[in-house]
Amino acid sequence: MKELPQDQATIPGRPILSYFRRLFVAADQLLNVIFGGDEDETISSRIAKDRRRGRKFACFLCKILDWIDPDHCEKAIERDEGKRPGQYDPPRQNRS
Repeated sequence: MKELPQDQATIPGRPILSYFRRLFVAADQLLNVIFGGDEDETISSRIAKDRRRGRKFACFLCKILDWIDPDHCEKAIERDEGKRPGQYDPPRQNRS
């Protein structure tokens, strides 16, 4: 049997957990839309991108989330989602 990547919405052999995980992600995305975000991006991804831009409120929220789940914000970044995909990527370092 082929293993699914861990970031997939389904959890093999655990249909109830898969259902609640998908439900939580949907609620997360809905809240992001309510607050003016993209419909296919989670709040964690959005605030992690804002933290990279130096927004203080996002830094505060990420500290809380990272305390609950270490490195949560960085793991949550969806570079291909949001208002301008890729805009929040860290700058590339010049190699001489």
